Amino acid sequence: MTQHRSDDAWIKGVADDDLVTIGDPRLKAPTSEIDADDDARDLLATLTTRLRELNGAGLAAPQIGVPVRAAIVEVRRTDVFPDRPETGLIQILNPTVLERSAETVLDWEGCFSVPGYLGQVPRSESITVRYTDETGQTITTEVSGYAARVFQHEIDHLDGLVYLDRMPDMTSLTTTQNYLDHHRPGSS
Repeated sequence: MTQHRSDDAWIKGVADDDLVTIGDPRLKAPTSEIDADDDARDLLATLTTRLRELNGAGLAAPQIGVPVRAAIVEVRRTDVFPDRPETGLIQILNPTVLERSAETVLDWEGCFSVPGYLGQVPRSESITVRYTDETGQTITTEVSGYAARVFQHEIDHLDGLVYLDRMPDMTSLTTTQNYLDHHRPGSS
């Protein structure tokens, strides 16, 4: 797998200039609902372009400084997570988690708004979520596995939370490089 430029920067803890990072009050600010109109579609297109440039799994509007309930999920394999299951592009407006499974999974998460770090976060194994898509259609679906983790992570951004807020303790917090060297399955 060829290392993506943004993977290298993120591993080193370098944030992209246009991303809102931890400590900026915009990450904690309330978000507003958004209509599925041309402005929303433009925002979703911008989020999609940025996510693909960053080579990530999801991105929420507050991470680019826009305080609305819009996010995207598109999981691809990366140098840091080469084995994660891929998910096609899902564009999400005004999501609400309707149900969460009792079963949770503790796994590693990182975030473009917290560059250079990973931590273990418990997330529901599956969720039922309702959202509006880019065409204005209301979708209710069950999402499970890694995709459910990404949905929950992005919805947290819309609620003013980052993954650090979900960590039960901070002992697993590590730099991305230390994760690669010591904690990733198969590392030495």
